[in-house]
Amino acid sequence: MKLIKKIATIATSLSLLSVLATTPNHTVSAQEETPIKIGVLQHVEHEALNDAQQGFIDRMNEEYGDRIVWDIQNASGNIAGLQSLAEKLARESDILYAIATPAAQTLASVETQKPIFFSAVAAPLQAGLVDSMEEPGRNLTGTTNLGPIEDHVELLIKNFPEAKKIGILYNSSEVNAQHQVDIATKAMEAKELTPVLGTITSTNDIQQVLSSLLEEIDVLFMVTDNTVDSSIALVGDMAKEADVPTVGSSDSVVKANGLMTISNSYIDYGIQTAEMAIRYIEEDLTVAEMPVEIGENFVMIVNEEFAEEIGIEPSSLVGLD
Repeated sequence: MKLIKKIATIATSLSLLSVLATTPNHTVSAQEETPIKIGVLQHVEHEALNDAQQGFIDRMNEEYGDRIVWDIQNASGNIAGLQSLAEKLARESDILYAIATPAAQTLASVETQKPIFFSAVAAPLQAGLVDSMEEPGRNLTGTTNLGPIEDHVELLIKNFPEAKKIGILYNSSEVNAQHQVDIATKAMEAKELTPVLGTITSTNDIQQVLSSLLEEIDVLFMVTDNTVDSSIALVGDMAKEADVPTVGSSDSVVKANGLMTISNSYIDYGIQTAEMAIRYIEEDLTVAEMPVEIGENFVMIVNEEFAEEIGIEPSSLVGLD
């Protein structure tokens, strides 16, 4: 189902003549007047996902202005609430924007026809959202926030060459987090590092699991995990108290309470996904044939305040060649 080109009501000859008669110097087509109903579903509240939402909204507003009717919903990590919000948005929207894997999976389970664009989804294929990255084959496409995990491992080695035991805190029930951890552990083992995994299933587990983990490790390796990221104030403070550096995750999370990473801006992920939605609208494209896009403009991010709090001179931290 196409928006605008496919939902716009074709005006009758009489109504067209009426418009021309009353506005001789400015003709507005029925397509241009059609409201664009966009439903936004966000899984949980944290800096990176908020940025992905803001980038998308800003770019769509820039393109279409007051024509957009927004319905923006945040499940605050409540899976049951996510389902009911998805059903509501699917009924009432023409285009859907899913932020994070659980939101995309839930929308996909209730809507198989309307276009669903996603961002902040690290493993679209493994999450069952697309048939392939090149040809999604369904009514979903968008951008993946899978970061350069092997580069994160290299960044860790370059800045902390004495580190041997590397902790990873993650929600083992999130397919996106598990996929990243699989990549990270393989990359670490290839470099003769020892991954030490701390698995959680909710934010309630973080304090106990992380406390034990921090006693064993030299560096905390961060993947983009919604459960961990939504509690980055706690996670970062515990790492600082233990004088353990953190490497990895998103730019937004590191700026909030982490040490360093290589990342794309999540504002940019939102903008990039909006550009896909705009092309879909303007070029009469089929979502099933729009490839999933990866992020661009990855740069090194250093939180100088975090560095100083754990006794590291920020200028001593170096990027990859």
